[in-house]
Amino acid sequence: MIEVEVKASVKDFTDVKKNLIKIGAIKIKNEHQRDVYYNAPHKDFVETDEALRIREIPENGENKVILTYKGAKMDDVSKTRKEIEVEVFDAENMGLILENLDFRSAATVKKDRDIYHLDEFIITLDTVYKVGKFVEIEIEAQENEDTSIPLKKIFETYKKLGIEEGFERRSYLELMEL
Repeated sequence: MIEVEVKASVKDFTDVKKNLIKIGAIKIKNEHQRDVYYNAPHKDFVETDEALRIREIPENGENKVILTYKGAKMDDVSKTRKEIEVEVFDAENMGLILENLDFRSAATVKKDRDIYHLDEFIITLDTVYKVGKFVEIEIEAQENEDTSIPLKKIFETYKKLGIEEGFERRSYLELMEL
């Protein structure tokens, strides 16, 4: 699966939330996410623009845990990349497995995320600890699909939200390291 995604930095969410309602977006849920990123022993993910993370999301008194691999970004204007996810059931032991394979924990990113749905889009409002506030719009595409059309739709949606600047290709992990 290809995740076609564009992120924008914003000062606050007040106008964005009003515009989301205006264009018919539906709030699905809000959640706290804790992402632990790992680096590989055989290559440096910073240099290859890849990512491997374990995400924990508290849900109904338990943690939902997702292991995610993200490939290198595929263009110069967005964060579009291959994404492979699998749900696991024990973040601590998954981390131990990776560490025993010589993967090393690189950083932890914590954020609060409000999730909205609009047509084929997932729109998130992220408050990332020690980084700032961001709006992300994403849509899934197939492996060999031309991503220029979904990207155009994403930028049109940003315009409807009143966002025409502040676009950011760097990951939250990269922004934390500034």
